[in-house]
Amino acid sequence: MPQRREAGGRGGPATWQSWPRTVAPARLIAPGPAQDWTPQNADTAWESVLSEGSLDIHFQPIISLKKKSIIGVEGLARPRETGSGRPILPLDLFAWASRRGQTVALDRLCRRKALTAFSLMAGAPQSPLLFLNFESSVLDQGVLGSGVLRRAVSECGLVPGQIVIEINESKVADVEALARFVEVHREQGFLIALDDLGAGFSNLDRIGLLKPEILKLDRSLIVGIETDFHKQELFKSLVGLGRRVGSLVLAEGVETEEEVSVCVDLGADMVQGFFFGRPSAPDRLSLELVDSQLFAAAEKQRKRAAERMGRHRAEKQARTDLMAGMLSETASSRFACFEETLAALALRSPRIECLYVLSCDGLQVTPTVFAPTMAAKPRSRLFLPATQGADHSSKEYFYGLAESGDFPHATEPYLSLASGMLCRTLSCRFQDADGHTFILCLDIGLG
Repeated sequence: MPQRREAGGRGGPATWQSWPRTVAPARLIAPGPAQDWTPQNADTAWESVLSEGSLDIHFQPIISLKKKSIIGVEGLARPRETGSGRPILPLDLFAWASRRGQTVALDRLCRRKALTAFSLMAGAPQSPLLFLNFESSVLDQGVLGSGVLRRAVSECGLVPGQIVIEINESKVADVEALARFVEVHREQGFLIALDDLGAGFSNLDRIGLLKPEILKLDRSLIVGIETDFHKQELFKSLVGLGRRVGSLVLAEGVETEEEVSVCVDLGADMVQGFFFGRPSAPDRLSLELVDSQLFAAAEKQRKRAAERMGRHRAEKQARTDLMAGMLSETASSRFACFEETLAALALRSPRIECLYVLSCDGLQVTPTVFAPTMAAKPRSRLFLPATQGADHSSKEYFYGLAESGDFPHATEPYLSLASGMLCRTLSCRFQDADGHTFILCLDIGLG
């Protein structure tokens, strides 16, 4: 269970009767050491961690706002110098273990400590899951399924169904060994989480291969997501991928209310982070306060969801009103005057980028007419407007019009090949002054 970037946490629901309830509010967030310490005689000190087991475990709660409950806790290693108790940098310790060929031994020590600490809180009917880090690089050393983990779980009075094994698949070169490890442990009843997705060189094709129960999205994807459209779209894509392969999505490293809200809005099933408190030793957790914080966050999220639905309704009504006003002018126009009519319509709203008319077969029968502000922008060979005669029959705003029944039909946001900007296309049928049917399309900018 190697050290990782901490995502934060406080405690668990009031049903965990085995957890202490004596912590004063001022001590709720357990402070980390002022400075991690690397001893002068590092080899001796670090060797003593293995030989004497001088290592503590702190827990980070993993939260579901939709269920208003704590789903699990992640165990984090806190090695310390034997005797003085001074903290040792976990990353340095694992680097040392790797150089000495002791990675497996250190990883097993961390997991055994985590299981022992977790067993004290696992007896309640609604006890959490334990998220247990596994040093996946050892799979390249032939460590596949020795049964050590299963025996350790049993010796602590636990069952595999209470344990989520976190794997950073990017550390494993041997894909067959990785797949076999997951298969063996899933058959034993363990749950599988793929860790740190969205960071580094994660191999997304392995999601379909391993079909994990949980996808953990890395903090690097979360930070600043409330203002970063590209991160939001990547997040939604990973959520969609998770849905298709049957995986829940956990956003780790949430540190602000905005990050929590956006991640849940975009489909995260669970969150983990400093927003709900820093990692703490089991005897420094307060259940009452974490319950209060959790319910307050869930209530804020419910209100945000209601407000978002209201905005969506208002936006839909604005689109309806805009298109309805345009149809009165197209209905009085003849085919020969379409281009002139579109130029006038382009002035109706500052959000309009361009307009064009299609035949009932999906062929473009007018030039693409840009709004004045868009017409002056330079074009490139990559982003050029479609011309008369272009076939739009495979575009959503054409074929979706017949299926949706909406007025007007509105596409999902996409990058316009006409402008190179994010837009949404609205479309609807109309009859011109001569009674012929056409399709009016207009691109609405979302920038």
